[in-house]
Amino acid sequence: MNETTKSVPQDLPPARRVGRPRRGTEQERTDALIAAATRVFLRDGFGAASIDKVAHEAGVSTRTIYERFKNKADLLVSVISRLVERDMASVFATAELDRMEVRQALTAIGRSITGRACDPQAAALFRIVATEAQRFPALAEKMRIATKDRIVSAVAQYFRGQIARGRLALADPERAAALFTHMLKAELQECMLFGSIQDVARLDFQSHIDQVVEIFLNGAAPRGLSRGA
Repeated sequence: MNETTKSVPQDLPPARRVGRPRRGTEQERTDALIAAATRVFLRDGFGAASIDKVAHEAGVSTRTIYERFKNKADLLVSVISRLVERDMASVFATAELDRMEVRQALTAIGRSITGRACDPQAAALFRIVATEAQRFPALAEKMRIATKDRIVSAVAQYFRGQIARGRLALADPERAAALFTHMLKAELQECMLFGSIQDVARLDFQSHIDQVVEIFLNGAAPRGLSRGA
């Protein structure tokens, strides 16, 4: 064995190939990048994360990432938007929602929204954005548009359908949707910002959702329907 061979450590992991991922569909490649970015943001936070770190984590070149995302902020927005879209699809993309009684449908929407917010990854990413909002105001604005506005728009669309059927009486469904989601998430977000995972786990979400739905229907249902909607 020559001297050159002796100097090479034998326990090094194989070198990670950098470049465009060759296998899978375009969507699968993007999903892999999002997964790698999620790990980096959760590990390092937004300020310390970088496109270079994500590229290394994903085993691709930075050029591959910039072909899909404008910058680090857009990448984090995509990470959180993916979580939102995944959970919204489970409720709002089903025709069953329109066939439910209003109370039942609002409860299902409430479970979806609170369930997403309680997801450990979603909670950690929420803290990151809340912490960095002052230093990176553009990031906070992107997140508001990508997540909050998307959820409110989906709830408002459901409200419009129920108004057309005579099941709800709302002058401004968009504003009503914002208030409904605020009632659902306010206590939870307070716990995520100032409490611990244990504090979140101790919240009685079903009781909270039931009370929010009851309060909302008492103000939004046509006269005589608030109790039996």
